Amino acid sequence: MKIAILRKDYNTRGGGAEMYAANICSALVQRGHEVTVFSETFLGEGNKNIRHVRVKRSFLSGFSRTSSFHKKVQKALRKFKGGFDLVFALSRTFPSDIYRVTESLHAEWMKIRYHKWHRMNPRHRGILKLEKNIFMPGNTRHVVTNSELTRKQILKNYGFSENRITVVYNGVDHAKFCPCENKKEWTRLRRILEIPEDKFVLLFPAANFKIKGLDYALGTLARLDRPLLEKTLFIIAGGDKQEPYRKLAAKLGVAANARFVGRKENMRDYYASADLLFYPTLYEPFANVCLEAFSCSLPVLTTALNGSSEIVKDSINGFIVPDATEELLMARYIAKFAAFSESERAGFADSAYRTSLNYNWTKHVEQLERVFKNVKASGD
Repeated sequence: MKIAILRKDYNTRGGGAEMYAANICSALVQRGHEVTVFSETFLGEGNKNIRHVRVKRSFLSGFSRTSSFHKKVQKALRKFKGGFDLVFALSRTFPSDIYRVTESLHAEWMKIRYHKWHRMNPRHRGILKLEKNIFMPGNTRHVVTNSELTRKQILKNYGFSENRITVVYNGVDHAKFCPCENKKEWTRLRRILEIPEDKFVLLFPAANFKIKGLDYALGTLARLDRPLLEKTLFIIAGGDKQEPYRKLAAKLGVAANARFVGRKENMRDYYASADLLFYPTLYEPFANVCLEAFSCSLPVLTTALNGSSEIVKDSINGFIVPDATEELLMARYIAKFAAFSESERAGFADSAYRTSLNYNWTKHVEQLERVFKNVKASGD
């Protein structure tokens, strides 16, 4: 099958959405498909079997750049000679045969983060208009989401036909993200990462601290009882600006507990040596860090507004709170988990790992390929 992939930024070393695009393209090529990527950037290790069509880059910001890519990629697609069996959009644009929701629905994000008057802001109006057009049946033949959360939100906000939405959960690389083999490896990792063995470690990995709820996480930390707080180490891994949150940690009296380590390539080591993934995201279609944590036998505390909460079994392999503002409830869950016996924590860890085994990239690509074939065959 000749497949066009539309993705604003393509980077084999990038973040979640960029890495997803690179992995999917490589997997489709391996399965015998001809893949052409239309993108503004094409970075990282190249795959000679993936063709790239460069879309002229806009140096505007925010919605202007999103709108610019939408218009320019459609123009490039129309000019391309030879045609495609299927057009698979991984960025906000239309028309396409299949659109995969990789970003938070802006209609929902507006409700969570902004006052209703912000809908009059030109940037928000532009994104909402583009999003609405994407979900018009004549513009998108089929939609793929990575969670039931997003599927339900599309139905609620846009009335897109239910039988034209398929949930395909993300996968995880079990070879890359795996638990410690034994206590000896766990001890070695803690020594390498300079984490005292007696510390209770909460791990927060994120590229965008604001959206992922770091301020609420620090607020929760400040609500822990003093004895627990004194033995707690909160590790913040990510590439966002640290200074505002360092100041907040100091203001809340938890600066001594918060360790900012920046962006790390060895995230498996952090997952495998931590006690609990603490991820109070404000809203996210599906946070892959939760699945990566599970694959390393690390239980998860997250919000119901995170699509990956759908794989969390509350009080079995993790904890779910309604939203990030529930600081008292999150503090109680953290205290509860910290008080568990070694065998109780091991039970959570084992359940987390076994849950992760249901999700892998081979299964994901096979499900995606079935959607491709069904859409192509339907001719709707």
